[in-house]
Amino acid sequence: MSSEPAAACGKDSGKDSGEQLAQHKQSRTMYPRVFAVDLHDVDGDRFQDSRQAGFSWYVLTTTLLVSLSVISIGWSFGVVNVSKSIICQLTPLGPGNTHSSEFPNRIPFSDSAWTIAVGILAVGGFLGALVSGAISDSIGRRNALVVNNGLCLAGAVLMGTATTAVHFTLGRFVIGIACGVTSGVANTYVGEIAPLKWRGFYGSFFQLSIVIGLLFGQLAAMHATGGTGWRIVVAFPGVFSLIQIALLPLRVESPRYLLKVHHINEARHALLTLRRGYDVAAEWQESLLSLDISDSNEINTSCHSAQWSATAAAVPANDLATTTALDKNDSKLTIKIKGLKTVDDDAAASSLTFAENMLVEPTIHVSGIWQTLCGRTRDDLRHLMACCIVLMVLQQLSGISAILFTDSGVVMDILDPFSPLSAPWACVVVCGTSLPAIFLCLICVDRLGRRALLLGSLGGMSVCCILISAGLFYGPNSMVMAAVFLCYFVFNMGVGIVPWFIISEVIPSYSLSAATVLCCSLYWVMSIATSLMVPLIENMVPQWLFVIFGSFTLAGFFVVMLFVPETMNCPITEVVKKHSGNIHVVVKPYRRLNASGSIGGTSRSLLELFKC
Repeated sequence: MSSEPAAACGKDSGKDSGEQLAQHKQSRTMYPRVFAVDLHDVDGDRFQDSRQAGFSWYVLTTTLLVSLSVISIGWSFGVVNVSKSIICQLTPLGPGNTHSSEFPNRIPFSDSAWTIAVGILAVGGFLGALVSGAISDSIGRRNALVVNNGLCLAGAVLMGTATTAVHFTLGRFVIGIACGVTSGVANTYVGEIAPLKWRGFYGSFFQLSIVIGLLFGQLAAMHATGGTGWRIVVAFPGVFSLIQIALLPLRVESPRYLLKVHHINEARHALLTLRRGYDVAAEWQESLLSLDISDSNEINTSCHSAQWSATAAAVPANDLATTTALDKNDSKLTIKIKGLKTVDDDAAASSLTFAENMLVEPTIHVSGIWQTLCGRTRDDLRHLMACCIVLMVLQQLSGISAILFTDSGVVMDILDPFSPLSAPWACVVVCGTSLPAIFLCLICVDRLGRRALLLGSLGGMSVCCILISAGLFYGPNSMVMAAVFLCYFVFNMGVGIVPWFIISEVIPSYSLSAATVLCCSLYWVMSIATSLMVPLIENMVPQWLFVIFGSFTLAGFFVVMLFVPETMNCPITEVVKKHSGNIHVVVKPYRRLNASGSIGGTSRSLLELFKC
């Protein structure tokens, strides 16, 4: 057991002697002790701090359910990557190309119209990311995902029933907005419900879902070879939306969001549901501290109810609270409370009933993007915001778009002139080989840390870009293809995963929406920019394309090594305390002293450098 008051587990008050009572009064905590246990489990010695909570099936199933929205993002990108010849009719439709129903087998597209239809999804993603923060702050993270799935369903129906190029493009735009909202809300929701020691594991599901959507979207499009089968393929994300609309309302809302909107009792219920079997007092207090509250100690518990008032009124706030077992029908939990808030004025404290102490609500302020960027918040977040922005931009500047997401990608350029049928299959295999990398990241991210994965990923991608450039200059093509496979593999070991969930690990709740909106919007802007710039660079200096991307990844390696902090197993309040302020170097010099006290060396293991 931890020696900290917030993590310690008390015994029944009936067993406390007078000496124990005096000792407890001397070291009593500033907030009550709240436990979430099964009804039959009332042994206080068994409770552990919820910040040390392990694997949770409830959190896993919730994350998997949210991941269905993310699969739609990858599916929407992948399904048009290899299906141009299936959907498009580049000449006017003749009698033999029409279907017996009102839906034609193919839609007439010009080359420019098809390019717009493909790229409009990123434009919609940018607009969706811009409004994601406002939606999630107004109706909640879970409810925002439910509403957003209705938008995704509408876009899927529009594409599946399209009869003209404009109709199909409109559907892509609508589903793009849904993808943008998902990119902003899904990571926030998962990051706020995940246990401290498993945040990396659950956060990695975002990139895993994108890759799965890419893989199966391309496979489905390749097998939709005739008739109107492509309509089912492009509309299939609507199935994911229907599943989430039906099941997501059964999951709890984010406790941090509920605290932000003053729904204290609902936040208590949500946290106890997510951390069943653990002492949640310390995590509750950290959730309060992550809000911009004038006095976060004014709300120090997670339970209040009118039916408890009679029992609670008999307990003075400046005395040791008795252990109380309260059967709640809604949560089916036993709530054990030990120790009430300590106040300076004992007379004033004794005049408050327990229930009144629970109902005090703070004033909470939500910070905007400009305030956060300028450091005009309770904590100066300029350094942490800069880290999040750089990591998100590096995702696109690493060259992944040039490998997979453009018709002129390097895989298509190498294989299509020789074997047109093998090029789409090569894209599928590239996605397939990245799955082991993501599963390896799931295992390592909460063991090695975020910095180790980011540095290894950026360093590996720099080497791969050099190999691709050398192959494009001197050949052979086999070396280029091997380097492409390896590049996408190491991308999904760090750069493709960590930026999505690290935002919720370093930004407090009062600025989280602003940070998420800014970073996700930049991601979609960079996606649009790279999709426009890659073909231009390939037409002018094709061999130098990956030299440019390699330069960005190498620069990113040193930026991460010097400036990005490690967040593994570190509460948000601790990260903010250590790294608030203007941009600064986080690597500290390591010097070991001899027995005599003099400096004996400056060596440091590579792993320690990664962890910083």
